[in-house]
Amino acid sequence: MSGLGVLFRRDRLTGQVAVGLTGVLVIAAVVYGVGVASAKYRLSDVGAWLTARGKGIVVHANGPAAKVDGKAALPPQMRGHNIKVVQDGATVLLVDQDTGVVSRLDPSQLDVGASRPLGQGIQVLADAGKAYTVDSVKGVLQQIDPVGLTPVGAPATLPPVLGQAGIDARGALWVPVAGNGQVAAFKDGRTQPPVKVGGAGDDLALTIAAGDPVVVNSTAATATVVKPSGTPLTVALPATVRQAGRGGVLAPPATEGKTVPLLVPGTGSLVTVDTDTGRYSSTRLAMPKHRYRPPQMLGPKIYIPDETAGALLVYDSAGNRFETPVPVTGRPARLDVFVRDGLLWANDPAGPRAVVIDGQGGRKGIDKYRDRVAGGPGRRTLPQPSGAPPSTAPQDPRRPRPGEPPTAPLNVSVTPGAGTMRIDFQPSQGDGVLGYALKDVPPGLAVSPSAIPPGAGPFTFTVRGGDCGREYRFRVAVRYRDARGRTREQMSAPSDPARPCVTPGAPTGLAAQATASGTKVSWTAPPGASAYRVAWDGPVKGATTVTAAAGSAMSTTLGNVWTNGSYTFKVAAVNGAGTGAAASLAARLTGPAAKYPVERNGNSNAYIRSIPDANNGAVVATMNNNNGELVVVNCQTKGAYYQHPNAASLAGDMYANITWSGKTGYIIGYLVNTPGDWKSFAGPAVWTCEP
Repeated sequence: MSGLGVLFRRDRLTGQVAVGLTGVLVIAAVVYGVGVASAKYRLSDVGAWLTARGKGIVVHANGPAAKVDGKAALPPQMRGHNIKVVQDGATVLLVDQDTGVVSRLDPSQLDVGASRPLGQGIQVLADAGKAYTVDSVKGVLQQIDPVGLTPVGAPATLPPVLGQAGIDARGALWVPVAGNGQVAAFKDGRTQPPVKVGGAGDDLALTIAAGDPVVVNSTAATATVVKPSGTPLTVALPATVRQAGRGGVLAPPATEGKTVPLLVPGTGSLVTVDTDTGRYSSTRLAMPKHRYRPPQMLGPKIYIPDETAGALLVYDSAGNRFETPVPVTGRPARLDVFVRDGLLWANDPAGPRAVVIDGQGGRKGIDKYRDRVAGGPGRRTLPQPSGAPPSTAPQDPRRPRPGEPPTAPLNVSVTPGAGTMRIDFQPSQGDGVLGYALKDVPPGLAVSPSAIPPGAGPFTFTVRGGDCGREYRFRVAVRYRDARGRTREQMSAPSDPARPCVTPGAPTGLAAQATASGTKVSWTAPPGASAYRVAWDGPVKGATTVTAAAGSAMSTTLGNVWTNGSYTFKVAAVNGAGTGAAASLAARLTGPAAKYPVERNGNSNAYIRSIPDANNGAVVATMNNNNGELVVVNCQTKGAYYQHPNAASLAGDMYANITWSGKTGYIIGYLVNTPGDWKSFAGPAVWTCEP
């Protein structure tokens, strides 16, 4: 076996530090049909690199023109393998998923240069000008140079097994850590404090939405948006998300906009989450039992890769209906689907077909084998993708035959609101329709309109009332007259569950005040909150939950926060729909000073020193025979241990910081009558001095 083959079988180079030392360099001059190796090519700025495994090449396609404007051959050892293209501007990396070798493609030369064997299963990512590798099995993260493919900075390790990673708009790598229910960030050789997104072992999926990390927890049915400020927004998703089974929901690795589409395999539930507001809509779609890949969103339309049919299912979220599917291969095939530069690309990596779709839904087929382009001299041109969509693709049902009842309403969609739930549906097909009514409405909830006549859209019901802590399901009934003149009803499938509330906004007017009872934190409440999560970091750390009270003003006193220093307070509003983004406040707190009498200083001297040490430190002032005199106590602290020479009981390390006769310093604690045992902190009446 060759040395290269042996290298492929080696350990994945623990820590990946040794990549630059032991990796072999493979140079392939692959600009065929061009006699000068240094020739430079200008490819379209709006385009994408696509694999064409059947020809052993990768091609660059111009998006607006839907034509190939460059191609490059793969090195012989990569041909016929599953190749993933990782592209970020001029950085184009080819990942051989069969061998674990990653290679760099130079777009200006149309050739494949440096190659490094990283090992099978290693994730390779490039975005926002950064490139990383992630060893999911060993839990090792490493930034790499996208040109030389060598390590940059120190690696980091997280508890394996790691989920699919992503890079945010600021160039930080985010990685789900299912073992402890967290998502962690890595940048400049260091991991950042992790964000809790669930429990240990939960199914987690990461999407980078408009540059921000979003983690969907299918086990808990939540979506957590980590904002640039570091304060997460948590959205409670419909309970059907928990039915996704092992592996969780299908979520795209990235979206250009703030809306993330989620598909629950097996149920047909399609959930769209607005990561900016924390609101979602959920639709129950009638879909065949096919093999799907994560949905992608471009404009108002959601494209669901159907690998069984070799097509894209197209759902118009604005119109709440399916459109005609977009054929890609017309046969079962693996599909690579992604959004880049405002265009959606669907590629058959094993064959000649690809499709590009613009933001208005316009679509064009691409023939990747088309010749007469930079990088290849051939003459053959294949026809563009065409063909009718498979009959199993979901579409509006055909009109029933005469005498048959109308079809049931389709696509029952629910959208929670503040005290409301909106239910949209697609009307029935057929004759004799009398109108539509909303079913399964619990007592005490109001529905408007009470009925919808046929052909009189919008086909929308609004439900008002209900409990934010409860989920509701609805069905839509079509009322029709049968062939014998009798009034009948045909029911839709149940909707996904919904709550009559939305994730609350962030509190405003956050303030913190040091008091003799602890720290008082106050804020103005946003609408719809049922509780608040209050957290603090500083000399004292902690968190608590406060139940919402009537009115817009809220406050709580933290009885255990009575240490002077700099703090950060965060308050987030909570209800059944989730946890809103937190308001944050940085504050420097100093506890209130209070007067207490001097004691145990009869016919003697008490020395006020510059440091908490009764034997050392400069003497600031001397008090003589002043028992009962009130002195200002600023705070207490631990200092040097002191033993009174004539009283065994007067021993300890507690000091009071006092102000007397305009002088401020420290005295041993037994000399001032603060609350409680002088050997213990008296707080919150007397705060602890800043550490």
